[in-house]
Amino acid sequence: MNPAALGRGLVVVVVGGMLLPGCLPYSCQPQPSEALYPSDSLSRRVVKDTPADTLERRWQTTGTEGHALAHPRTVRFVEDGGLAVSDVERNSLLRFASDGALMREVADEGFRTPYLIGTREDTLVVFNAESNRLDYVVDGRRSAERSVSYERPAPETLVYMLATDTTTYAKVVGQNTNSFVVRLGADAQPTARAPLRGPHWRYAGFLRAWGDTLVSLSGFRPTVDLLRRGFRDEATPDSLALVGFDSPMLERRYAFGQGDATEAPLLSPAAAPVGDTLFVLNLRPGWVQIDAYDRRGRLQRRLVERNEETNPNFYPLDLDARRTEDGYAFAVTLRSPKPRLKVLEWRPKPPGTTDHGQSPPGTSGPGTAGAVPPRPPEK
Repeated sequence: MNPAALGRGLVVVVVGGMLLPGCLPYSCQPQPSEALYPSDSLSRRVVKDTPADTLERRWQTTGTEGHALAHPRTVRFVEDGGLAVSDVERNSLLRFASDGALMREVADEGFRTPYLIGTREDTLVVFNAESNRLDYVVDGRRSAERSVSYERPAPETLVYMLATDTTTYAKVVGQNTNSFVVRLGADAQPTARAPLRGPHWRYAGFLRAWGDTLVSLSGFRPTVDLLRRGFRDEATPDSLALVGFDSPMLERRYAFGQGDATEAPLLSPAAAPVGDTLFVLNLRPGWVQIDAYDRRGRLQRRLVERNEETNPNFYPLDLDARRTEDGYAFAVTLRSPKPRLKVLEWRPKPPGTTDHGQSPPGTSGPGTAGAVPPRPPEK
């Protein structure tokens, strides 16, 4: 992928000066052909037998007049069902209550393209991509004495970070350097490294923790890479195909793989694990769609927001999810057509039924698409 080829309809991920272009659904040129990879053909057959439920909107916000969202990038649920959002244009963090009311904006001269990478009790962990520094925010203030620098291998590399309760991880993706995942010590120095082999664009995507597993997302492939959170040095990740991932850009994906298209299509910008379910944000032109996968990577449900209108510029950026008493809540940040934060909910229906109470075909028996993701054990 050539940065000089950037044009209309391309997605450009910019971190540390590196450009990673791709196509949004319906924003690329017409498909050269209708050919698909066999795995994508299988996924489209699986989708036909997979029930779909409606995502109901709880609320959405663009911020307030004095604190309007400009480029909300990352989002995390925090205590009491509230939300924290990083805005990479405002270089700040915004804290919202569970009803969408803005509680405060945390602005600090030390923030430079801030990404929320995790929460630790009452602490927000932030990676400032422009300054290559980890920061910790407590009670609305950055603790400068706790800040630690991360040495990026090269200025043009992409760096994705994740902070769990006890450990920090980094994924480094470089066009002209080796790509890898590292586990970091308290001083942000590597303690173990797992190489990521193959073209760098395959690995562009966030890191997530799924129980005792580290999940490396790929925005341009219906696949995730898995590592044990305590992985040994030089460990090889396992690939997990998302069987049932359908997208209007699968033909473009095949064309790019065959050298007949110049840009890889962006299929999914984010995902969020909850219990035994991986919720994957599936890009659609005008509405939010979230696909639910089990531990084997098999599609269980399609969760679809009521379609407001078709808009090829509709661009969600991040997703977080949490269990509620009667279902799941989802937080989604959007860059366009207007920067905003959406909170949606899903209340699962009984196994084998859809929103209309009818059993779809092919949903009987164990391990089928009609299964409802189980509730995780209480902490």
